[in-house]
Amino acid sequence: MVAAVVMRRGPVPTEAADDLDGDALQDALDVVPDGGELVITRAWTRSRSLVVRRPLRIRFAGAGAIRMVTDSTAILVETSSVEIVDAVLSGIGADSGGGSHGIAVIGPRKTPLHGITIRGGRFQDIAHDGVHLEYCDRFRVSGTRMQRLGYAGILGIGVVDGTIDANSVSDVRQPGDRVNSYGITLTRDARAAPAQTRRSARIRVLRNRISGVPEWEGIDTHAGEDIEIRGNVVSGCRVGIAAVPSKDPADRNQTSVAPIGLTIADNTVTRAPGLAPGSAILVSGAGTTVGSTRPRATGKVAGNVLTGGGGAEGEGGILVKLTRGMTIEGNRLEASVDNGICLAHSNASVSVRANRVNGVTGDGVGVNVREGANDGVISGNRFGSSRPALVVAVRFGARGNRFRVSGNSWANARVRLARGGAVITS
Repeated sequence: MVAAVVMRRGPVPTEAADDLDGDALQDALDVVPDGGELVITRAWTRSRSLVVRRPLRIRFAGAGAIRMVTDSTAILVETSSVEIVDAVLSGIGADSGGGSHGIAVIGPRKTPLHGITIRGGRFQDIAHDGVHLEYCDRFRVSGTRMQRLGYAGILGIGVVDGTIDANSVSDVRQPGDRVNSYGITLTRDARAAPAQTRRSARIRVLRNRISGVPEWEGIDTHAGEDIEIRGNVVSGCRVGIAAVPSKDPADRNQTSVAPIGLTIADNTVTRAPGLAPGSAILVSGAGTTVGSTRPRATGKVAGNVLTGGGGAEGEGGILVKLTRGMTIEGNRLEASVDNGICLAHSNASVSVRANRVNGVTGDGVGVNVREGANDGVISGNRFGSSRPALVVAVRFGARGNRFRVSGNSWANARVRLARGGAVITS
């Protein structure tokens, strides 16, 4: 039988009350036996983290809530086999520039935590991340609602074998001198090689709704392995979905670990006018130069519905570079700016097939193979009739590209195929 300790409804403690300094809530949590449950049914104002040190469940019910008045994480988990249900958490503000989280799960690098579940709940006005996970295996974050965050809704560093599903993240602010922000991001500590600080791997990111990350990216992985990003709805983000490399620990101006085994499928990404240029979906391997020998990104981008991506010469509805064996298939691109699909450079054995490109403003290019060191297949794509018509349906902008181009439907494109010195077969 599950033991329960219930913190009942009562007056909200203040800084002068014994809750904050004597810490009645922490004391109650500390006496819950392994496998037991703490039910929080009243609102608590706190100045320091509620620390979870043994396997148990914390459940919020009724008026149960935690409001932080300092830049401290609301709930800090330091052990495995913990479940947190329907948490109601608020922080010191998304614009504060602070480093606190709603819930943080911090495992040791060599002995990660496991069996963490965060289910349901509402998070708001959090200085950094709603849920922050480090070195954690077999976890799930499901059904949370987050708004007004400083850096990310859900962030994972070196996390493995998890699911992030049916969450809603909105209004990520990126205040002060922060250079990026995310709805959901899965990354690694790039200060060392993967043998020391592992990739995030085998994570499913499913059916989340991300909106309002205007300065950066809705869903992201840095150097992730076997990451599945499927069935999400992303809107109002500078870049909708990004899979990119992590930095080289020996040279921070370079990248050295590519994302591999990606699945980016069946997502809906809508970029509103007025955002800085950015692609609806971006995939990049490691390196910076054309033909780089650094590790390449691998995987597929399939079945997505993308509206409004692009806005600059090197952006598009889909932008890929430095990949190997990448499949771009069955996507529908609407109202892209400058490029529908942009193969920037260094894509080996890339397959662009059965996509629909309907209307591209600006430069008006359906598939743009901009630079060199690309080879593969462009086949069975449909370029829809539009006003104005596409300037070029398929464009090759440099020598050093080799492609088979066949079975495409050109509609009213002014130029069907601009060869640009590429070697093309049909």
